[in-house]
Amino acid sequence: MAKSEMKSGANIGSASLILIFIVLCLGTFGLLSLTSAKNDLDLAERNGASVSGYYQADGEGEAFRLEMEQLAAEAVRQNPSHPEDYIKEALTEGYLPEEQAVEREIPMESGQALLIKLGFCWDNEEERTQVLQWMVYNREEYEIDQDMPVWSGE
Repeated sequence: MAKSEMKSGANIGSASLILIFIVLCLGTFGLLSLTSAKNDLDLAERNGASVSGYYQADGEGEAFRLEMEQLAAEAVRQNPSHPEDYIKEALTEGYLPEEQAVEREIPMESGQALLIKLGFCWDNEEERTQVLQWMVYNREEYEIDQDMPVWSGE
């Protein structure tokens, strides 16, 4: 009878160890899942902020294009033979006379900007401006730090 009691005691101990190991594994996987979910949430929030910042700048760019379209129509009404002269006088900032274009930079987050360049075309009566450039670029130069401090033994 003593032998049967010892065997059942050993079985209870190994089952307890396996149960403890399973609980530790599940707890570890649970913590890893929470950490991964938190990182995914942070990434989604940063992505959302970036996208909303772009669309805000894009909206400002569309307003700028409409403003330049109205200015070009006014230039044709005021000086039909040489509307570019009216544009030169009206635009002091951002006007590129050699290209007959206007340029504007709209700042965004993270050191980026939306660069818009619109050209004036006097032949088309429906649209007096055309988009020459509409792009996002990095305003700030950044350098990736690839140094790895390694202990030299001193």
